[in-house]
Amino acid sequence: MRHGRSLANNAGIIISSLEDGSGGWGLAEGSLPDIRAALKGSGLSRDTVFFSSPFKRALETAWCAADYLSAEEVRIDKDLRERFFGDFEGTDDKNYHRVWQDDGKNPDNGNHGVESPRDVLYRLKNFIHRVDMFYSHRTICLVSHGDPLNILLTHTAGLGVEEHRNIVSMKTSELRPLFP
Repeated sequence: MRHGRSLANNAGIIISSLEDGSGGWGLAEGSLPDIRAALKGSGLSRDTVFFSSPFKRALETAWCAADYLSAEEVRIDKDLRERFFGDFEGTDDKNYHRVWQDDGKNPDNGNHGVESPRDVLYRLKNFIHRVDMFYSHRTICLVSHGDPLNILLTHTAGLGVEEHRNIVSMKTSELRPLFP
């Protein structure tokens, strides 16, 4: 699940550092109905274990979702954090496109100090491996961010990580299965 619409989304700025994203920039007013709507008919239940990025916008989404389903487990994992956008931290979100153009040419793109798509995929695969060892018998809902989720979805679709902008991007509050 991608986090709900955030204050950073509304402001049109990139908030990708753990320090900035964990301390502020939570959900925007009016996000909760969208989160609840995404869960209706999703098949998730009170037995779902929520794993969330430590960013405030993702944690608030996970807590809202867990509350809606009366689920008891929300766990935080740094591997679900936003992709770090380096020099573009705190700048206009139009800069995402500059990064994505470079990503399409190079899965190891680290221009401007950004975290490469391959590095994002590595940490997400590591997370899934760790969680699967202990929760393989449970339904898991990951609450994360647009780029990390798109990168993971690209991988599970059998595409190269550099193609992560060639799939339909997740909208805020969207819930999508990783392994359909």
